[in-house]
Amino acid sequence: MSQSVSRAHHPVVAFITDFGLGDGDVGVMKGVVLGIVPDAHVIDITHEVAPQNVASGAWILASGYRYFPKGTVFNCVVDPGVGSVRRPIAVHAGDWFFVGPDNGLFSYVLAEQPVHDIVVLSNPAYHLSQISSTFHGRDIFSPAAAHIANGVALTELGEKLAPADLVRLDLELAKRQGERVEASVIHVDNFGNLITSIPLSLVPELFSSSQAQLSFTEKGITITERRRFFSDLPEAERNNANESHPFIYGDSAGYVGIAIRNGNASKTLGVGYADPITLVLLNK
Repeated sequence: MSQSVSRAHHPVVAFITDFGLGDGDVGVMKGVVLGIVPDAHVIDITHEVAPQNVASGAWILASGYRYFPKGTVFNCVVDPGVGSVRRPIAVHAGDWFFVGPDNGLFSYVLAEQPVHDIVVLSNPAYHLSQISSTFHGRDIFSPAAAHIANGVALTELGEKLAPADLVRLDLELAKRQGERVEASVIHVDNFGNLITSIPLSLVPELFSSSQAQLSFTEKGITITERRRFFSDLPEAERNNANESHPFIYGDSAGYVGIAIRNGNASKTLGVGYADPITLVLLNK
């Protein structure tokens, strides 16, 4: 049986979009949600996903959803295929609900959580009365998210889908053989820090090994400095530190990252999403 949000507490609806804040689209979507669920807690995760960058939106969602209360409904609109044949969907996975386009945006969630229900948002009773071809965030996704938050079961919103039917990103997982790890960049954050596909759990000796070499072999770049945090330098070196020098660190989401203190590693190194990397950890 399809499960729904408990109405014992004020429901939470959290937004992720690539809309920016220059226009009124975000406010309109919130208005739609509150028109259906006046007591909802509406939270902005971000509206600054790089435009049309589904992979970046998927990563931002993946790095944050588990910190929200059980029953939170995530309204996710990074939708370069709006108006096309791509399907609008709602997913109940783990303890949360996710509404958005079937374009890979929920790939990490589907890989990490048990999936209870997935539906196509095909029931017009849970849409706005007029559907535009360019603003499904307002006309389909926000009403659906609101109704789910209000306790409507997913199966009321449309026909069921199987997890195998959904579009998924090619999540290139890091592969380790001995001292060598092959991986790639999976996200570039707002500061230009590079997040790799290497979970820290795969390299527990990252900071204890005698040497680390992280290479972007296609670009001839090798990074050997490691820091546990951005200002992790001996006191005597801090005033003379090279601020443009890249280093390896552990990102807060639990992955190996590359950063430049007070700088933009992606722009400085000329490296971005999907670029391959090799990490070698040596003990001599």
